Amino acid sequence: MDLKTALSVCVKTGKTYLGKKETMRALLVGNPKKVIISNDCRDKNRIEYYCKLSGTDHIGVNLSSLTLGEYCGKPFPISSLTIINPGDSNILDMKE
Repeated sequence: MDLKTALSVCVKTGKTYLGKKETMRALLVGNPKKVIISNDCRDKNRIEYYCKLSGTDHIGVNLSSLTLGEYCGKPFPISSLTIINPGDSNILDMKE
C-alpha cells in the first residue's frame, strides 16, 4: 500500500488530528501512535523534539503541505498529521 492510499484509508477509518496545533497538543497530553510531518512545516524541529521526548515515532515526508492535504482528502494544506488510531490502514508499518 502506497502512502497516498494508506493516508486516505487512515483518515477515513481511523482517528487522526490534522495540523501542527493539534499535533503539539496530542504530543503533550495524549499518546499518538505516529506523527507525519511535511517538508515545509514551520515548526518541524519543535515537533520532532516533542516526538523524541514522548517516544512517538515520526516520519518526515518529502511532500508539501498542499500535497499532504490532498493525500488526506482535504481541500486545505496540512503541515502535520497525528495518528491516534490507524483504522484499516497499514501506515504504522511505513518508514521514511
